[in-house]
Amino acid sequence: MLEALQEATAFLQTHQREERVAELLLLFHLGISKTELLMNMREAMDPVLYATFRKDIEEHAETGIPLQHLTGEEEFLGRRYYVNRDVLIPRPETEELVLGVENMIQKRLAGQDLAIADIGTGSGIIATSLKLAFPAAEVIATDISERALLIAKSNSRTLGASISLKQGSYLEPLRQLEKRVNVLVSNPPYIDEVDKEHMTDTVKNFDPSLALFADDNGLAAYKEIISGLSNVLAFPAIAAFEIGWQQGTAVRDMIVEKFPSAEVEVRQDINGKDRMVFAWIQK
Repeated sequence: MLEALQEATAFLQTHQREERVAELLLLFHLGISKTELLMNMREAMDPVLYATFRKDIEEHAETGIPLQHLTGEEEFLGRRYYVNRDVLIPRPETEELVLGVENMIQKRLAGQDLAIADIGTGSGIIATSLKLAFPAAEVIATDISERALLIAKSNSRTLGASISLKQGSYLEPLRQLEKRVNVLVSNPPYIDEVDKEHMTDTVKNFDPSLALFADDNGLAAYKEIISGLSNVLAFPAIAAFEIGWQQGTAVRDMIVEKFPSAEVEVRQDINGKDRMVFAWIQK
């Protein structure tokens, strides 16, 4: 096992890929923990397992295919989610968004009936996490991609979260349902197309473009969602968004322009970059 790990690490280094992928892929193929790996490092590796492991290492090095697409899973708030090319790979910043929403619900809407909407749900991580945090809540998840909704459905069922999945663009499913919610969360596409050339191949060649890029300097989705909030929110309400690190002021101003009395906070992620906008809107 040690030799296999060393060879894979050196191969990734040669191809300027992240070296820790070697260990993570090895653990996945062996089906063991890091502690178990360390205890058995001198053991020989099964030739069939080694061949599969080596194939994945080479594919990652040569194409940039994400580790999560090779394993078919990613962890989010301590739970395992199935992912593929039809959905964004869950990221730590989104964990911070979900935890922020949970905290805000506990402070602002404690004891109230909750109706929560996750707009652009992708793999279903936000909707599923909030349903598990607030089991009595009604949770609606929307996405324009039918294939993404199939992944979200699979994940929510696997984790025991009963959520309602609706296909459509942004708020359209809520309008069709004539449904109002008192919590609305969204991690919409927010990258400007002009920034594509600066992105890694691991992201731009494998994450779905529909979930990454937006017009109007990456602000188009926020403009569409915020402009329609009056028609889908049951006031008082919480609205929360994940944003690009340069979009905090613009998104905050959109909310304040629409709801002048709203309490709006732009919050930074663990890396000190603007990443979330939280709004308490009383109309």
